[in-house]
Amino acid sequence: MTWEIIIFFIVSVLLSMVGVGGGIFYVPLLLFLGYDFAEAATISLFLITITGFSAFLRYRKAGMVDWKLALVMETFTDIGAFTGGATALHYHPAFLKALLGILLLVAARFTMKPVSDVKPDVSLQKGFGYWTRSFGDYTYSINLFLVIPLTFVIGYLAGLLGIAGGVFKIPVMILCFGVPVKIAVATSALMVSLTGLLGLGGHLLHTGIDWGFAIILGVTVFAGGQIGSRISLKLPEKKVKRVLAIILVVIALYMIVHALLK
Repeated sequence: MTWEIIIFFIVSVLLSMVGVGGGIFYVPLLLFLGYDFAEAATISLFLITITGFSAFLRYRKAGMVDWKLALVMETFTDIGAFTGGATALHYHPAFLKALLGILLLVAARFTMKPVSDVKPDVSLQKGFGYWTRSFGDYTYSINLFLVIPLTFVIGYLAGLLGIAGGVFKIPVMILCFGVPVKIAVATSALMVSLTGLLGLGGHLLHTGIDWGFAIILGVTVFAGGQIGSRISLKLPEKKVKRVLAIILVVIALYMIVHALLK
């Protein structure tokens, strides 16, 4: 168990150094360590809840969390996350691995070129179905007819596969609704922790985990995230993220090929 803890600590430190959440990495890492998909997803969701809450505490102090937006988006995300976790046993592990591989490729794209580098062409719209939000110095509009199905699907995939939904929620908030990057990232931290918690609840209906080991890993990634976020890397951030994106692609292709050969 010692070397598993060391691996998770190193991963959490390195990822937090460059601002990349570890939620998308936990399941592949646990699968590599010999856990079956159901156990890996359940433990991953527990860790996501811990790390998401850790990040949320930092952003809350800075006053960057849009609580009302989080409440609206997270309501349908949590319904999806619990449903995904509860229905995960109905899917073949090979299908889940292939689906996770595909989503890892999407995550690699956003790691290689973050949405913060893109200027979304989103105009402020008002009227039926649009919710205008004023937060601090910013104003943006949320298309309620779009946000409900999108957040449910994101939550379902997060709960089903044991991943952090933030890698998809942040692009949706920025590119679809024009939410400023720093507000989207901070608000996502709160939502990710809640999504993880509800997805975990769904998985626990049919999957048990070693709580002692899970708690140790939770403390490990929490500490790693706190330490990594306070360390300044000498390596250029863009180069580090490019390496992480390549690693994501390799893991994704391995999982897809491995699933197809089963």
